[in-house]
Amino acid sequence: MDYTNINKGEWSSHLCACDIESCFLSCCLPCHVYAKIRSLGSKCKYCIHLIVYMSLYVSMQQFWYSQQYLNSHTCPAHLIDNCISITDNCETNYMMVDNLLSACVLKNNICVYDTIECVSHNDSNHASLICLIFTSIGYSCLVFLHYIVREQIKLKQNISGNIVEDVMAVTCCSTCGLAQEYREL
Repeated sequence: MDYTNINKGEWSSHLCACDIESCFLSCCLPCHVYAKIRSLGSKCKYCIHLIVYMSLYVSMQQFWYSQQYLNSHTCPAHLIDNCISITDNCETNYMMVDNLLSACVLKNNICVYDTIECVSHNDSNHASLICLIFTSIGYSCLVFLHYIVREQIKLKQNISGNIVEDVMAVTCCSTCGLAQEYREL
């Protein structure tokens, strides 16, 4: 007879249940909710968990913004000598200005070079790959941290469940999962 599931309870609320406090905090301050659940009362541990989560979250956001910057500042397809000589398809060209790559842009119906330097395709592709790798690693770490918290709550509250449901909750709907875990406190 399997005694491991005897007296195991269920979550007090559904994963998608909504209340103002837990949903607001999990959406706007996930680092606070994570640290509060993970530390369970110890202020020193709370600060450590808060700093770890915030650093990971902020670094992921920075990589994402870097990727967006690269996407919007990658040089167009064709290198030319002078933007002004272009009469059509101005935005598909770039030129060298003082040894800096500069995209051609339309200003007052005249094709001129942009004052903001653009990033070459090779550099952009390389940096994009690095951003993608670090963002994926950061997201995987966040999922792992959420899974640890979920298991901690399940153990403390004696809640039954399986690994598939837990992985889906922390991967696909981490905000709802944090809110559900917060409601269990």
